[in-house]
Amino acid sequence: MTNDTLTFRYREITPARGAEFVAAGLKPSLFFPHCARYLPKAGPDGFKLATRMCGPVDPDALWEVVLYAEAPQRDAFPPELFFDDDLFWHQQQFGLPGQIATANLVQQGSRLDSMVHISDIVQRIGRRREHKTHIENRFGGWIQMLQNAVMAFALERGASQVRMPTSGFALRHTDPARNPGKALFEKIYDRGVASLYRARSDGDWWTIDVAANRDRIVVPAARETTAMRAKTVCICHDIERGLGHVDIDPAFAAAADRTARANLDAMLAAEAAAGVKATYSIVGAILAEERARIEPRGHALAFHSYDHAVMEDGSGEQLARCRRVDYRIKGYRAPRSRLTGETADEPLLFHNFEWLASSRYSFGFGKPKMHRRLAKIPIGFDDFPLHSQEMSYADWQQGALAEIEREPFVAFGLHDCYAAHWMPHYPRLLDRLQSLAALRTMNDVAAELALASAV
Repeated sequence: MTNDTLTFRYREITPARGAEFVAAGLKPSLFFPHCARYLPKAGPDGFKLATRMCGPVDPDALWEVVLYAEAPQRDAFPPELFFDDDLFWHQQQFGLPGQIATANLVQQGSRLDSMVHISDIVQRIGRRREHKTHIENRFGGWIQMLQNAVMAFALERGASQVRMPTSGFALRHTDPARNPGKALFEKIYDRGVASLYRARSDGDWWTIDVAANRDRIVVPAARETTAMRAKTVCICHDIERGLGHVDIDPAFAAAADRTARANLDAMLAAEAAAGVKATYSIVGAILAEERARIEPRGHALAFHSYDHAVMEDGSGEQLARCRRVDYRIKGYRAPRSRLTGETADEPLLFHNFEWLASSRYSFGFGKPKMHRRLAKIPIGFDDFPLHSQEMSYADWQQGALAEIEREPFVAFGLHDCYAAHWMPHYPRLLDRLQSLAALRTMNDVAAELALASAV
């Protein structure tokens, strides 16, 4: 990776290689061409499941293998099908079409454990019944294709042993509210392993010796593509009404509560007129009231804590309370950019967050990066100097535009409660920003970081 380009690495199985799978014992009808991306991040609930199923785990041991169908099978379906949030509950597409399955992995020394195998599109396709038979016929072999990708990853990473959970063990660590059924788990975790590999059952795990199964692993070809790095600006709206000032300025908090909703309407209208997508980090306590006004417009959502309380010792339950409101939102914006024990890597991963935004001062770096399996996105400045009257709007904008012209990436924050200072100028500011950079959401930046970090 250079300052000007991004490199995206992946592993590819072309249509011509189907015979190799058949020779390894696979039914021909189960094969489909695909690529796999080996991402240094936690998959869905990857850290939580790793600690519960494998014991104490360093976040840097976590990996996610993501499987994508390739042409011609992928192109038989409308592209929008692969971005249907009702189908793709775990939302692990990373902006790419054709996502079929994922596996959560943890590598500790020479052992690779694979905790969960998921195919949202196959397992949830009943919600789009017009595609059900076609999807199941084309991608019914997702289990075997994903297991092969896991074995190939183990071979490439120097693991000598792979463990995959038995159906009973996997079922015990699945949300009981899902009620997935024993037969489905036996198909995924027992028959899929036993039919392809020389594996032994060791209590809760199937253990597979990599060397003894080398002849049954179809090694994908290493590929990479490059793309120009886009000059990027992220606008992050902190939607908190008066909650951020209740303890320090109750009068202002009350006024903010009265005006915040009108301010939100105005910023949404300005962004719609400009065709701009932003990131809205919302206090969890008010998410249900505001979500329907924001999300359908294509903006990204993040949590801005649950109630804006900051416990310096990390003893609060902000993350857990946020997750009771919504379990799928990927990002977390630290209130006041204070990084406490609760916003450490392990709690964020445990609660299934994929990215964290905070000030570059609190992070100690100024460019987005993957760090300990989280995407970390530094925020360069915000609108607090306008509220505190440290700066005029003209000076604030001049400094903002100078930084954006100078830097390849800038994220900045705007508050609903401070909108009176900048909202009259916002449409013109958006026009100026669009002339300087691509305006992207933090979800987009986090996805690009994950893909560009693939090994």
